[in-house]
Amino acid sequence: MAKVELVHVSKSYNGKDHVIKDLSVSIQPGEFFVLVGPSGCGKSTILRMIAGLETTTSGDLLINGKKANELPPSERNLSMVFQNYALYPHLTVEQNITFGLHTKKISKQEQKKRCLEAAEMLGLTDFLKYKPRQLSGGQRQRVALARAIVTHTPICLMDEPLSNLDAKLKAKMRSEIRQIQRRLGITMIYVTHDQVEAMTMADRMMILHEGRPQQIGEPLDIYNHPSNTFVASFIGAPPMNLAEAKVLESSLLFNRERTIRLHYRFPSSLERVIVGVRPEHIRPADTGDEHFIANVINVEVLGTETLVTFKLTENEQWVARWSGQWNVRVGEQVHLTIDETDFNFFHENGQRLNHFLPSYVANEEERK
Repeated sequence: MAKVELVHVSKSYNGKDHVIKDLSVSIQPGEFFVLVGPSGCGKSTILRMIAGLETTTSGDLLINGKKANELPPSERNLSMVFQNYALYPHLTVEQNITFGLHTKKISKQEQKKRCLEAAEMLGLTDFLKYKPRQLSGGQRQRVALARAIVTHTPICLMDEPLSNLDAKLKAKMRSEIRQIQRRLGITMIYVTHDQVEAMTMADRMMILHEGRPQQIGEPLDIYNHPSNTFVASFIGAPPMNLAEAKVLESSLLFNRERTIRLHYRFPSSLERVIVGVRPEHIRPADTGDEHFIANVINVEVLGTETLVTFKLTENEQWVARWSGQWNVRVGEQVHLTIDETDFNFFHENGQRLNHFLPSYVANEEERK
């Protein structure tokens, strides 16, 4: 197992504009660490800098505590799985898996042993004599992963390895990759733009936007406590509902149209906030619940859950997610309620208010 650290790392191609700006993160030995963000946010560039395929403009890259900025890729003791698999079409599966081991002066007997172990682990034993063109997309991905495994390196880098697979195969490969990483105990750094992959696979993850880290932490902590509106809207499917509101002591006024009352008072210094609510926290109101009435404009019944889109205001739409199959019609009026502890509040600049607002308000009152 190996530790990877980036200390105030920046990357610029023209000396002016930074693709990566002042990035600091410590990836622990044996950790499954995911870099996630929209296309163009710099996550693959970070992976390539760790691999030695890109140079750093400034800052330090440390592998096991030793500076590795100038080390060539062959001396960084890591393996990499690419998005396009990078298999040699004229070689068999076995030859693709063991390709490169001869440069490490590993005997043919040991190469054979490692190949068989990796093939058995990944269900490729019956395909060792096949050529890549004879394999499915999932099998090719397994070959690329097996090639990384046989190197026995303590660090494995994966650059969007599942992006070319269909949804069903993606789910299967997510589980397989995670199980293999746990079994081998290697440090895995995984790049994806798919927040579902990030949530289901990561021990910790880093959300990136325009070359800057937005939040680093465990998936559920990031999901439940997003540091800003970008993270809130990026993580979650459907994403968190967001809307600006005017603060009126103990209520929220949305676009001068809808008021939601709360049972606590806001600090007088707070005039406007961005309100965030996860779709699963908007539920049908029971008798006696504090509720509001909304017009349904779309319904999606997905079998195990139902997504109900409704008008919050004339210009704002929110989505509610209810477990099970609900017979709700477009145009129907529904009575909805939201538990006060499920509200997320952000400053107008997008940054999260400290903790949940009730705690924030209590702290403000204590200071007075």
